[in-house]
Amino acid sequence: MSDLTNNQAAVGADGAPLAAGERHAEVSAEPAASPSPAIERISDGLQEAIKWVIGSNRRPPRRFKSLLHGVWLRHPLHPLLSDIPIGSWVIAAIFDVIWLIAPGPASWAAMAAGVVVIVGIAAALGAVATGLADWSDSYGAERRTGLWHGLLNSTALLLYIVSLVLRLQAPSWESLPGAILGFAGVVAVTIGGYLGGEMVFGKGTGVNHAAWEAGNEEYEAVMPVAQMPANQLQRVVVAGTPVIVLRMGDKYHAISATCTHAGGPLDEGTLDGGVVTCPWHGSRFSLTTGQPLTGPATMAQPRYDVRVRDGMIELKRHDSH
Repeated sequence: MSDLTNNQAAVGADGAPLAAGERHAEVSAEPAASPSPAIERISDGLQEAIKWVIGSNRRPPRRFKSLLHGVWLRHPLHPLLSDIPIGSWVIAAIFDVIWLIAPGPASWAAMAAGVVVIVGIAAALGAVATGLADWSDSYGAERRTGLWHGLLNSTALLLYIVSLVLRLQAPSWESLPGAILGFAGVVAVTIGGYLGGEMVFGKGTGVNHAAWEAGNEEYEAVMPVAQMPANQLQRVVVAGTPVIVLRMGDKYHAISATCTHAGGPLDEGTLDGGVVTCPWHGSRFSLTTGQPLTGPATMAQPRYDVRVRDGMIELKRHDSH
C-alpha cells in the first residue's frame, strides 16, 4: 500500500482515475489469485447490505458504526467479544465429556455445560455483529478469508443454538444429540479461529498500521513557516515517517499521515475544521489529539509536538507514542 501514499492519481485498466476505495481494493488484491466471481458477488452484496445497516454511508459521526468497531473502547471490539464464546464452548465440551463418562453421578456437568453454552451464544451474537462491521471495510484476499471465517463461526453459533434447544428439552439437560452438536461446534469455531488468526497475523487485518513508525527524540526542521499555508493539510517527512501538519491561526497540530486502521494516506483526506477524514474507509481523527472520532479506526494516530524556531517549523514525536 505504500505506493498509495504519494500524490499521484491511480488509474484503472481503462486509464480512468480510480476512487480512493477502488485504489485500495486494486492494491490489496493479490494479482496471482483467481477468486471465484460468485464469491466476489456475494461479498459485494453482503458488504453493501452491512454498510447500509450500520450506517457506513451516512454523515458523521456514524455512532452505531463506531460503537461496533470499538472506537469508544480505543481498541477493536470484535477480538474481545470473540474470545468469550470460544472459551465458553470449549468449557462446555469438557463438561459434556464429564457427564458422558459418568451420566448419573455427573449429571451436574450436563447442566453446567448448558449454562456456559448460553453464555457463549450471548457473546457470539455480539461477536458476529462486530465482526461483520469490521469485515465490511475489507478488500481482496483478506475479504475472502474473512468471509470463510465468518461463515464457520456463524455455523458454530447455529449449531450451539440447536444444541441448547435439545439440552433444554432433555431431563437434567442431558442430551446426547445436543452434546454431539456442541462437539461439531467446537470444530467449526476452531477452524474459524485459525482463519481469524490468518487475517490478523498473515494479512495484517485490524492491526495498528502506524505502530512500527520510527520516532525522533529531537526536534527536526521540516519546512519554513513562510511556506506553511493556513487551514490546509501539509505532508512532511519526519525521521523517514510521513506526517501531516495543520496550521490554525498561530497554532500548529501534527499527526502521522498513515491511518492506523488500514494504512490510508491521511494527507489525501478531507479536512473539516480540526478533523481529518481518511480517504479509504472514512475514519475521522482529531488533529489536536490524534484520537479517532469515527470508525473503523479505533487506535489513535501518533502525535507530534510542533515548535517554530528561526523561521522553521520543527517536529518531534510526542512522548506518549
